[in-house]
Amino acid sequence: MVWKRKKSDYRNNIKNTYRIGYAESKNGIDWERKDGFSGIDISSGGWDSEMISYPNVFLNDGKLFMIYNGNGFGKTGFGYAIWEDQ
Repeated sequence: MVWKRKKSDYRNNIKNTYRIGYAESKNGIDWERKDGFSGIDISSGGWDSEMISYPNVFLNDGKLFMIYNGNGFGKTGFGYAIWEDQ
């Protein structure tokens, strides 16, 4: 997982805040962004409705979890997501 934001006005402008993205590499040096595969974006309301940032992905009991910060770089909370194949 990677995170991305715009170069400026990312603290107060929802269009420029952090989002969690995704990238792949065959050699660990050259990376290809595939942000559409991250499977997560900001919610329509609540603690993660403005930004999602600083993800940590881990495997537990065969399930893939991700913890991440919400609005205000985590000021309003952090949460978790569980990967589900579709």
